[in-house]
Amino acid sequence: MSGGRSDEDTVNLKVQFNRDGVQTFFRVKRSTKLQKLMEAFCKNRSLDPKSIEFTFDSVRLEKNKTPEQLGMEDGDLIDALVSGDGA
Repeated sequence: MSGGRSDEDTVNLKVQFNRDGVQTFFRVKRSTKLQKLMEAFCKNRSLDPKSIEFTFDSVRLEKNKTPEQLGMEDGDLIDALVSGDGA
């Protein structure tokens, strides 16, 4: 073994922004809280984190959850929605 990260310890996730349909790809550890991914996405897109809601399988994501806790697998899609749209 080369001492590198094991693929079993990480998961490749896609985040799709509802305003433009553009997907951003993230590779995160299965044990990393999703808050880190959410903050990175918002910073990358110059968005206010308070104005974005993230969902997975139509369920709002809690920022203190991990991909492992949610059973996420490689290629899973997270939707990033501008909160307050419509209503």
